[in-house]
Amino acid sequence: MVNNGILILFDIDGTLVLGARCHYKAFVEAIKKFYGMEDDISGINYAGKTDPQILREVLRLGGLNEEEIEENFQVCLDFMAHYYLKNVNHENVRSLEGVNDLLKELQRRKVLLGLVTGNLESIAYAKLGKVGLDGYFPFGGFGSDHSNRSFLVKKALKQAQNQYGYNGKHTFVIGDTPRDIKAAKASNLLTIGVATGRYSKEELENCGADYVLNNLKNKDKILEILYK
Repeated sequence: MVNNGILILFDIDGTLVLGARCHYKAFVEAIKKFYGMEDDISGINYAGKTDPQILREVLRLGGLNEEEIEENFQVCLDFMAHYYLKNVNHENVRSLEGVNDLLKELQRRKVLLGLVTGNLESIAYAKLGKVGLDGYFPFGGFGSDHSNRSFLVKKALKQAQNQYGYNGKHTFVIGDTPRDIKAAKASNLLTIGVATGRYSKEELENCGADYVLNNLKNKDKILEILYK
């Protein structure tokens, strides 16, 4: 099947959902278990970073060298995913306003939807499943694929082409951080920044987003952008 229409790659945290406290807790417990670190890591800016990138940054700040980090790095990530799936029922995640209506409309229009997220894949789908959004996104690029977000965009785009026959020119990345925008621009994709995370409209505009919105509530405005 050839899909030559529109492809949208969505970020998750701060774009589709908010409030994933259990994800943070998974980091804390994994780092304590495998590296013996109990430092407060709540002050780190996680926005737009991949899970492996965050883990490495935390461990470096804790004074570990690369050899010490690598020794338990993958098992630490695996434990994070296991911990999250075990505790996801206690998660306080919620979908942002307008997201459900927008996704229903895009699905109705047969727009191809994927993910580009720093979350490990199992965490991403468990998190979305908690709010009933997992069924919209059959593929994507995840933190478990690579620590570099630009690579995740390329991976998701290749999947869309190889598995779903996508050969269109209208590819958008929607995210709430400058890192989402930068990763998309590395593949020359169109970008929609949403000021639903920690970054303002001005900050998203300054980092080169093609379009910037307050949120995803104005479905008609988003459709106007997509079908220009």
